[in-house]
Amino acid sequence: MIALTEVGLFSHLLALVAYIGLFVAALTKQRRGINLWLAGAALVTALWAGSFVAAMVLDGDLQPWISRLQTLKVGTWIGLLLFLLRPTWLGGEGEGRPAFWVGGILGFVLALQLVIDLTGAGQSALLGEGTVVASLFLVIRIAVSVTGLVLSHNLYIAAGGGQRSGFRLLAIGLAGLFLYDLNFYTLAFLLPPASVDLYNIRGAVNALLVLLFLFATRDTWVRGARISRNVAFQTVAFSGVGFYLIAMSLLAYGLKLVGGNWGTLLQVSFLFATIMLGAVVLVSDRFRAWLRLMIARNFYRYRYDYRSEWLRFIATVSAPGDAQGLPERVVQAVASVLEARGGWLLVPDDDRLSPGAAWQMTGRPPEALAMDSPLVNWLRQDRLLDLDLVRGGDLPDAPELPVWLAADRRYWLVLPAFNRDVLAGVLLIGRSLVPRRLGWEDEELLKTLGRQVGSYVAESRGQSALEEARRFEEFNRRFAFILHDIKNLVSQLSLLARNAERHADNPEFRIDMVATLKESVGKMNALLSWLSQRATGAPAADTAVPVATLLAGLVKSRRGAWPALALHPGEGADRALVRGDAARLEQMFAHLLQNAIDASPAGAPIRFDVAPAGPDLVVTLADRGHGMSARFLRLELFQPFTSTKPGGFGIGAYEAREIARAHGGRLDVASREGEGTSFTTTLPLAGEGERTGAVLLAQGGQA
Repeated sequence: MIALTEVGLFSHLLALVAYIGLFVAALTKQRRGINLWLAGAALVTALWAGSFVAAMVLDGDLQPWISRLQTLKVGTWIGLLLFLLRPTWLGGEGEGRPAFWVGGILGFVLALQLVIDLTGAGQSALLGEGTVVASLFLVIRIAVSVTGLVLSHNLYIAAGGGQRSGFRLLAIGLAGLFLYDLNFYTLAFLLPPASVDLYNIRGAVNALLVLLFLFATRDTWVRGARISRNVAFQTVAFSGVGFYLIAMSLLAYGLKLVGGNWGTLLQVSFLFATIMLGAVVLVSDRFRAWLRLMIARNFYRYRYDYRSEWLRFIATVSAPGDAQGLPERVVQAVASVLEARGGWLLVPDDDRLSPGAAWQMTGRPPEALAMDSPLVNWLRQDRLLDLDLVRGGDLPDAPELPVWLAADRRYWLVLPAFNRDVLAGVLLIGRSLVPRRLGWEDEELLKTLGRQVGSYVAESRGQSALEEARRFEEFNRRFAFILHDIKNLVSQLSLLARNAERHADNPEFRIDMVATLKESVGKMNALLSWLSQRATGAPAADTAVPVATLLAGLVKSRRGAWPALALHPGEGADRALVRGDAARLEQMFAHLLQNAIDASPAGAPIRFDVAPAGPDLVVTLADRGHGMSARFLRLELFQPFTSTKPGGFGIGAYEAREIARAHGGRLDVASREGEGTSFTTTLPLAGEGERTGAVLLAQGGQA
């Protein structure tokens, strides 16, 4: 007889307890007819496991009953399958015959198998005795196992989903039971004798299937059970690793067999190489993204676990950090949903959308998008854009893309961000780790996230506005102190004026009066000088200003202190006029020039270029100073009262931009650390009649 081991004893004790529990559970609730069959199969399986325990603990002569009860066990499980498949065979007239014939044939085969068991040939077959009866016994066992697998498959297909999803779990469990038996008896037939280890471990294998059978008795459990995507990902990943290692181990063993004296070296080297390769693949972001996509596509009705995605989005956006980092975290949150490599957020800036924040995007930043461009008008319809479809010509009604965006293949998607139906920003999403086409579910999720992003962007801009207002409030407090000082000076001068009426003839009083007047004048001049640097608002005058002439005077006045300062007027610059306040415009260019001087080493060239460009006049001031970082340009350069210079108030660049805007223009800046900075001021030209009159007036003045 085949050897029984202590492992087998523990294995079958586990099966005995498990199937007694299943027997009790099957008799309690739901689907009484089905559960009676299930209870009967569980009881016979428990008796089969108990016969193994009895043969090892009580009397070894009971061992033949293990095989006989195995036959009965398989028969009861097949009977359950036939009972469950009965409706599919008895669905109409004349369709009952297949069920009759299948049941009759299986009954005859199982009865024949039981007869062979009673003769003792079953044990002989497992020991490898090659008699005709023993071989017939193994062939019947294999045929019955195959039949069980086929019936389990039919049950799985017939069960479908929904209310009968518990039947699918039952079909999977029975398929596992028959598959193990098929493997065991096939090996015993092809490579006799039967494996002692497989024989003894059968109890534990059968016990593991009880959980699936138990769920089959409780529809509510099945409908309520959900496997999270993370659990599915980890299960599939580690199962794949396990199968990979098994396959590689078998290949390594084959190398050892064929390698002769070099076999061990080949085996160890191959195993190490494959383990390292598997580790590299497993930790690869691209592989993990591909596996998640495959699991979502093939195992779930919906691609996304919305609860998990929402929690991850909120966790990313609300991560610790200052308010200025919020736009960057918003880009990260959206890009992570798509397993994208990075992205940019464009925010409104006057009449265009300018780069505001980036996440993991290196290289040249995107260019600004005009608010009236075809792409922005498309996005205002709450539609996202797959750039690959546009580039490939697969989107007939697609808007015309800017040249730089069509050529830059780092970007995959363009997503609008709305706040109360107003376009609050645009997201440029980088390429996904796993290339794919978007479906309706992706679009709905991204539109929802886009609206959430819009609210965050609006909140961030609102916070920035509040912070700016707070700084102006602080500045106003300074005015209160200044007014207090002026009040004190006025009071002092008023007292001096009253005393002068009585003591004007006193020489000592006159000496004190002169000293007091000088001191008061000095204090007021200092206050006026301080206040004049902070005058903002609309232009005080509205005249045609020859900007080239204005710049020439500014350069001449500063060239003594900075000899490397130069002015290069372009064609038509001397006739170009801009409407506005000459003093304010000079103040704007003076601010920019002073910033360039402060940022440049001694003797470094600084250059003004001025030339008309269509309806505008463009003035560029370029230096070769230390430059500014991209982060400083985006977040701090135009923030009032923020300065990197010792003693600076940080209002020069801010005031220059406000003056340009007050004149209907704009101020752009480009800078690289260690290379220098260029400020470009674009101002609208005055009308033709105004330009002609001003030029004639200037010529007359020169004459």
